[in-house]
Amino acid sequence: MDGGAEKTPALRWLFLDMNAFFASCEQQANPSLRGKPIAIVPMEAESTCAIAASYEAKACGIKTGTIIREARALCPDLILVPAHPKLYVTIHHQFVEAIERCIPVEDVCSVDEVACLLDRTQQTPTAAATLAARIKATMREAVGEHLTCSIGVAGNKLLAKLASDMQKPNGLTILHPADMPRAILHLKPSDICGIGPNMNARLAGHGITTIADLWEADAAALRRAWGGVMGARFHALLHGADLPSPSRPRRSMNHQHVLPPDERTIIKATPVIRQLLTRVALRLRDENFYCRRLILEIKWTGQMGYFVEEMRFKETQDTRVLMPLLMQLWLKAPTLRPLRIGVTLADLVPVAAHQYDLFDRPKNHALTSAVDRLNEKYGRGTINFGCCGAIIRSKIPFTRVPELKEV
Repeated sequence: MDGGAEKTPALRWLFLDMNAFFASCEQQANPSLRGKPIAIVPMEAESTCAIAASYEAKACGIKTGTIIREARALCPDLILVPAHPKLYVTIHHQFVEAIERCIPVEDVCSVDEVACLLDRTQQTPTAAATLAARIKATMREAVGEHLTCSIGVAGNKLLAKLASDMQKPNGLTILHPADMPRAILHLKPSDICGIGPNMNARLAGHGITTIADLWEADAAALRRAWGGVMGARFHALLHGADLPSPSRPRRSMNHQHVLPPDERTIIKATPVIRQLLTRVALRLRDENFYCRRLILEIKWTGQMGYFVEEMRFKETQDTRVLMPLLMQLWLKAPTLRPLRIGVTLADLVPVAAHQYDLFDRPKNHALTSAVDRLNEKYGRGTINFGCCGAIIRSKIPFTRVPELKEV
């Protein structure tokens, strides 16, 4: 890199990705797991899959989604660790706080990824590398030496995220415009966020199979490949343009749960589906939305497929209104063996746009708020809407960081 590149600030984003986050949290919290192959699982069953793996397990070929019976064949010494969502959310907040001692966090992208906007004094490779080293040291002190991160720095978030994946674990990659595309020619198009299997196949159908092909394609070619303006947007991002993220209105929110083998009956799953609705309705209120549609989805075991039913109604955010509607849908389900169950609240309406009903009773809203406050103060499930059964383990979504009270 020549000296001129140092004088011309061109780096705008720092992207930080925690390494094997869930597994590293467990190894930090439990020293006996350090240096050992572990898989984080939603339940201790051979039929489930790994939702995360330590680097020791990854070295044996185990990755997210590997079925446990297959994982044991790859690594007989594999240790299964049930997921502890509250631990992961707690450490998420700790590492975000540590980063913000060094630089403001502009965007929390997921439970283990954040993006930071560099100021003018940080936009050279030397300054960015110094900042990255400081962030790593601050995080090591705040959350522990077994939680490491990989950092990417580039002109926009897409390229900075790509850079963060290029050296793992505990790496630092700076993609300066002067080094492009040479610095990424060894990668595959599918290594770039946003190019999944289907998009990769579509690109191949347009003769784009390498990063060099992707780089050389003009905006019109990528627009044809994408089938719309997103192709032109991707072309601009790939070539370094720092475009704002498109605004997408929130349309739905949901909660799902994979049932353990001994709960795979409609009767035993009933308290679970009730609790899932209770959780998603709490999120609805916390995020200041009303909903107009409820969707129940059940995936059956084996090759039996899915059961999906929905119901529309006037705008509400009240669990007491939603629960009887859910039970009406639940009673329509055949008596097969459910593997995964889920509840979605859709057609969301922001509180500011809510059309109040003449016959709404303020006391109903006050009661729901009181129940929420009691559960927040004394623990989730202290007061339930009907029988919700035992507290189920939370599922950590990768694209949304739940509040601690949710897990």
